Amino acid sequence: MKFLFLLFTLTAVSASALADTGHGQSHQSEPAPSRTIDIQAGSMWFDADKLQIEPGKTVRFRIENVSMIPHEFSIGSGRMQQMHREMMQQGGDHHGAEGSDKMMGDHHNGMMDHGETQSAAVTIAPGETETLIWTAPEQGDVIEYACFLPGHYEAGMKGTVTLNSNA
Repeated sequence: MKFLFLLFTLTAVSASALADTGHGQSHQSEPAPSRTIDIQAGSMWFDADKLQIEPGKTVRFRIENVSMIPHEFSIGSGRMQQMHREMMQQGGDHHGAEGSDKMMGDHHNGMMDHGETQSAAVTIAPGETETLIWTAPEQGDVIEYACFLPGHYEAGMKGTVTLNSNA
């Protein structure tokens, strides 16, 4: 009986400790996506090379890799995309190895354009579908999406986003 009482007490204390996640801090959740955009990534192509997205709206990209090789879907301002492309060309290629999805999370999650347009990216294994949530800026520079795996961008795996309030 003492064992059951001790087990119950420890369970209750643990649940209480886990429930206290903020210590008075406010947590902002990301806005729910207002739209889902399906994109296919094939052998050196995306099935769309131009998208229209309403400024300030959060969208869900569902990217399906229909090819036999890995791809990346990276979206952000032209400046951030250029920085990402240069990093990948300088040996920042962390794709293709077993377990690279875990490493990609560390690199891609939270890429920011220092107060400008948020950038984000995801790697998609052959035959897989990945989801990426992204919020369009209220205004700004050219928004681009691309695959920066070596040779993919140069082969045409890129597109642009037009900010359009009628999208």
